[in-house]
Amino acid sequence: MEELQLCQGCRALQLDSHLLLRDRDDYFEPRLITLSPDRCELCRLIEQRRCAAGSFVPGGDPRVMEAYATGTAERRTGTGCSEIVRRFQVYLASSPRNAIVKLWPCVYPVPSLRRLCDVGQYPALPFPTGRLIEPFTDVRLFRHWIQLCSTQHGDICARPSWAPGNEDFPANFRLIDLKADCVVDSIVNPSYFALSYVWGPSKDDLRATSANINMLKTPYSLTQETLPQTIRDAMKLVSDLGGEYLWVDRLCILQDDDLDKSFQIPRMDTIYSLAELTIVAASGSGAHDGIAGLSIPRNLDQDTCRISSAMALMTFPTENAFPSSIYSRRGWTLQERLLSRRTLMFTEGQAFWSCYSADWTERLSLEPCESDTDASPWVIPRIHLGNYERLPVEFHRDFSRQQYSMLPRFYALKEFSDESDALDAITGLLRRIAHVTGDEFYWGHLLSGFFDQSLSWRKTSLDLERRTAFRPFRGIGTSYSVRFPSWSWLGWKASIKFVIDLKLISVPNALPNPEIDFFHLSIDGKVKHLVPPVADTERGAVDRSMLLPNGASESWKGEVNVTVNDFSKHNPFRDSGRLLFWTSHAELPIKAEDKVRLGCVRIRITSTLGTTVGNLDELTLASDHGAAWPFINHDEAAPQSFIVICRKYKTEDRNGSQVLSAQSTLKVMWIKWEDAERRTASRISVGEVDEQAWIEVKRDWRLVVLL
Repeated sequence: MEELQLCQGCRALQLDSHLLLRDRDDYFEPRLITLSPDRCELCRLIEQRRCAAGSFVPGGDPRVMEAYATGTAERRTGTGCSEIVRRFQVYLASSPRNAIVKLWPCVYPVPSLRRLCDVGQYPALPFPTGRLIEPFTDVRLFRHWIQLCSTQHGDICARPSWAPGNEDFPANFRLIDLKADCVVDSIVNPSYFALSYVWGPSKDDLRATSANINMLKTPYSLTQETLPQTIRDAMKLVSDLGGEYLWVDRLCILQDDDLDKSFQIPRMDTIYSLAELTIVAASGSGAHDGIAGLSIPRNLDQDTCRISSAMALMTFPTENAFPSSIYSRRGWTLQERLLSRRTLMFTEGQAFWSCYSADWTERLSLEPCESDTDASPWVIPRIHLGNYERLPVEFHRDFSRQQYSMLPRFYALKEFSDESDALDAITGLLRRIAHVTGDEFYWGHLLSGFFDQSLSWRKTSLDLERRTAFRPFRGIGTSYSVRFPSWSWLGWKASIKFVIDLKLISVPNALPNPEIDFFHLSIDGKVKHLVPPVADTERGAVDRSMLLPNGASESWKGEVNVTVNDFSKHNPFRDSGRLLFWTSHAELPIKAEDKVRLGCVRIRITSTLGTTVGNLDELTLASDHGAAWPFINHDEAAPQSFIVICRKYKTEDRNGSQVLSAQSTLKVMWIKWEDAERRTASRISVGEVDEQAWIEVKRDWRLVVLL
């Protein structure tokens, strides 16, 4: 065996023992190393990466690095101990501490994926070693993944609890017949694959329309058409995997027919969850770029370095694979990926498998050995694999209230070719959450007992832009569009904090009775009750003992006088997105606090005498108080209009049980009047006021239409 080329500093790291361990207490203390690239293979690799990154700090020694070992993979043994695999990471020792390289341990010689596929065996290995891949993928690995999921995961992945059971496919459901090379009307209970991809510039591309659908159903019609390369790649891949049918939105939905769209778009949860596998094309910027590893070669980053007789290190830039892709920034692709039972994702650097039970990658041997089914699987946090968003809480396919509470946080800034798609692009996802939780949703807001609370959402940065697009409503005999409402988080492009606190919606038997009774208006001005009443049996864990005494908490309310109209199948409610409700209103001054926090200030809501009534939840710049709300003329000299939207609640522990405790604090919305009569308003921001202070200011009880 060739001589090991490591300097004394790298040998002293003892990486072969510190990267593979059985004891969590084996702490790897960060340490400094001085590069010796002329006589050390590992130093040479690190130096090459440092030069490629351009990391150099004047006044600092570019040869001095700081080395870390971070636990990344783990599994439990039969004795109850843990086996742990660490990643080796190197940073500049001087400021700024830029990351230079991340290296994954491998058995030596480093396995070749092609060789494994050639022999058709995937032997048991002592740890999830890195492995070398080729510029083009090997479909034999994907067949192996499909077989493993089918034989070892069973119904957990084939029929997960959140997936529809005997649910019918939407009307006019079509598929691409890969043998006949044309579009066909679906057979009963088809076995098919689906494609999730980025359209990109596509003005002149072939798509299904009312005019050409009969032509597209002609056998071999797609052979004669010029299709985007990504679609061609997916069709060939599915054929190579043994599939007969593929669903692709632009060829299976009539793109010029609102009725056809009304059948299919709300049912994306059905379409993607019933697919055997979804091909996720996360490489490139559009449908004409092709799928990396299928029709175009990948630029592979897989330098290796031997560090002992049996171990090597391999570069493994995992975290950037998916989060840096254009695909991850697009709005439609989120639900397409999450609604799929299984996905095969292609990024610029490698392919990933994801199902309900496992995540596998080309570059790591994470698959279980077929001859050793009793071994515990290796667990790697998904954020380290690189095929999920960077989130503090991982986004699983559980379709729970927790998942909903996270949704606005990273969806609101997704990109759309057509902004009017912002609600349609998560309709299937919300429908699946509703299926699991029993909740209802309205313009992305939870209706079941917490609609009023959800109106107090707030942004987390100064940037805020109103969505100007109109959302289309499609149906039999009707088609119209309305503007996204200002009260909904979907009406804005902004970095948004949770629309509703997960703690509030997690307490069992605790639906607070809303202070305000909300209705909504049809496009022709008719009225329908919006929020269903809360039954007494659903309020058992709600405590109202902290409210003001002697009924004062009811004193700011007046009479609710609203006439509700009747609707039927022949006289349906046609939603306008406008809310109607009676509420308490006051015109109060606002004033910035003197205290500055990181260049920002809080805005106080005051009485006409200058005493503090409450404050806005959103901060603004100390140098420009109107910077947080660029869509209004900010004038602190003029009184501003505020309306009550709900009461504040907190979760508290009472005798070992969680309850919702009603506070003597009201949540208010800062509004802008849109008409001379001051009845129709739009949202500016939200805040909180002390209930007693609100009672003492001049206020009135009025009917408001909130756009």
